[in-house]
Amino acid sequence: MTETSDEELIRAAAAGDGAALGVLIERYKDSVLSFMAWHFSLPPEEARDMAQEAFVAVWKSAASFRGESSFRTWLFSVARNVGLGYFRHYVAKKSESAGLLFGDEEFENIPDGARGLLEDLETAERAALVRAAVDALPDKLKAALLLREWEGLSYEEAAAVLGVPVGTVRSRLHNAHARLLKALTERS
Repeated sequence: MTETSDEELIRAAAAGDGAALGVLIERYKDSVLSFMAWHFSLPPEEARDMAQEAFVAVWKSAASFRGESSFRTWLFSVARNVGLGYFRHYVAKKSESAGLLFGDEEFENIPDGARGLLEDLETAERAALVRAAVDALPDKLKAALLLREWEGLSYEEAAAVLGVPVGTVRSRLHNAHARLLKALTERS
């Protein structure tokens, strides 16, 4: 079943095939988790919960997949809607706990490439600067950047996920890159 297309798997999942959904989850769990963590600035536990919620939403709405876009585009649209719903219903109502949700201690585990301590510290410092610069972007720019650069979606797929024209995605990416360049050159 691993050679089966995403579109065939989601149709099988819509028909009740749990194994088909399992294959889709295995294929996309890391991407959805990464998207949730970066796009919504969630710590790992919250990002895992939201990614799981996204896959539950995929399971519940599998029959609504019409194939007008790729499964991947549809999946990220569902994940984005789950994340937006989370913030609308929970974070807005519990603003006093919002500070707990937006810590960046989850990014402290940078893998060791068997290099020296100095190189590791320099890499961690550069990564922290990039993370801070990406996190400082307005949500619309950050979403376009993450979908296109980190998740590898085409301009058309990113536009479909965000519900905007392709030109808007291109403009947002241009602005995101310009702001990142400015932010990173000012800090170095």
